Amino acid sequence: MTTLNITLLGAARELAAVRLPPVTSAHSGRALRRFALELHVPDERHQELDAELEAATSNEGQHLKGTDAAWRVAEGWTAASQGRRPEIYIYRMEVREIEALHASVLNIGELSLVPMRYREQSDGGVVTATLVTEVIGEDNERLEGLLSAPGAFHDVVRRGITDIPLRMRFGRCVWQRTEDGAHRHHVVLVADEDRAEVAPDALALVNQPQLVRITERAIANTRALAGLLTELHSHGVLSERTLQSISETAFPRPLTPQEERGLSRADRVADYWH
Repeated sequence: MTTLNITLLGAARELAAVRLPPVTSAHSGRALRRFALELHVPDERHQELDAELEAATSNEGQHLKGTDAAWRVAEGWTAASQGRRPEIYIYRMEVREIEALHASVLNIGELSLVPMRYREQSDGGVVTATLVTEVIGEDNERLEGLLSAPGAFHDVVRRGITDIPLRMRFGRCVWQRTEDGAHRHHVVLVADEDRAEVAPDALALVNQPQLVRITERAIANTRALAGLLTELHSHGVLSERTLQSISETAFPRPLTPQEERGLSRADRVADYWH
């Protein structure tokens, strides 16, 4: 038997606790503490405690605050009333230590990514890291080089969580140009190298394979246009100024409201009435 300091019902409380075998973190490999608790709570406060415990069971919920850690309440906690009025509710539960998961830097080979935002989750033992980062120059070229090999796994060191490399692949990565010329990336990394490949969910297959074929044709047409302009310029048909003007027109840009509205044209409006 030991004691555990946790804030409950608006006050810091010293609770008697039974130490349980620790669990190993899928994120850092650390041994995370576990305790069993039994609480006796009067009737007039049990609904308030119910709400606190329910919120503390979720991975993204409001966990219980301790002096040296945050604590998640394991699902399956129980509460039973006992005795005559005023009733006393007896709660039995397990609490598990929560890690602070924020990487200060991600090292992938020679590339270092400093997160502006960072989130890390584990589902069935598969760790997924999501971050927003800005890179310029050679760092952006290194990142794009890694992204050009989809499905490849890399040793990723998440400084601040663990210095032990984790084999991860890139998932979805969207990006934007910033006003100062940097590239801001929203990056997903997944550690599922030792997992059997699973079929994509139904939502991921919406408008497929047509969307992939359309994308292939759009890229092919872009390459053909660039090649045609180069040939015309090299043979003196297009001046340097005309070539630059056409190239700027062909450069991707946000749609105007009129162009975006044009994409909403349907062959039969009646098809959309349900």
